[in-house]
Amino acid sequence: MDPSTIGVLGTIAECIAGEEFDLSSEPSRQILATSGYISYKALKRGSVPCSRRGASYYNCRPGAEGNPYSHGC
Repeated sequence: MDPSTIGVLGTIAECIAGEEFDLSSEPSRQILATSGYISYKALKRGSVPCSRRGASYYNCRPGAEGNPYSHGC
């Protein structure tokens, strides 16, 4: 692959490979900007939002579905 086009044709991982992951860098800001949001519970240091394996962070009840929405064609 031509090194001059890796930023255009490569994946995000390829673009930032070999670079220190600096939150002030442009790729880092782009990655952070594309995510929706993080809940306040998830931001608490050292805490696990939902300890139930496979459960949604926002619906952490026994038997709750991880993705309760159905998408039609």
